[in-house]
Amino acid sequence: MKRLLASIMLLIISCSLVHAQLPTLKKGALATAANPGQLLTQFTNALKPTSFTSAWTGAKEGVMAKAQKAASAVEIASTVSTLVGYIKPDLFKQGSTAKSLLDMSNKVKNMSEATSLLKSFEGGLQPTAFTGNWSSMRTGWLSALNQLK
Repeated sequence: MKRLLASIMLLIISCSLVHAQLPTLKKGALATAANPGQLLTQFTNALKPTSFTSAWTGAKEGVMAKAQKAASAVEIASTVSTLVGYIKPDLFKQGSTAKSLLDMSNKVKNMSEATSLLKSFEGGLQPTAFTGNWSSMRTGWLSALNQLK
């Protein structure tokens, strides 16, 4: 009986001294999660330079700065509507037009609508509008986009 009592006491003491082996987040780990600005710039950089009209050359720096700073649904919609204006019309799939995307962007009020707009923009472009590595990045990009709230 003494051995049993001693064993139980030893077990209780060792359990209280051993900490669970849970992973801890590194400081700032949550800050490194994808944000709307990162997703917009990643998407824009995945478009071939030849997918844009000639006016893009002069506007690129300003649009990219705007995209990087986008944090709200309205800012995403505004950036997407700007980008849509610089895409060559023949790169839109049949059934998707710049006008329909612009109309959609004017109605965005929340993050869910903004992510839907960005998905529609991406899905409405011909595959030839994108760089060769977009197909490998697309799944992760869509996954991160779905996490925006």
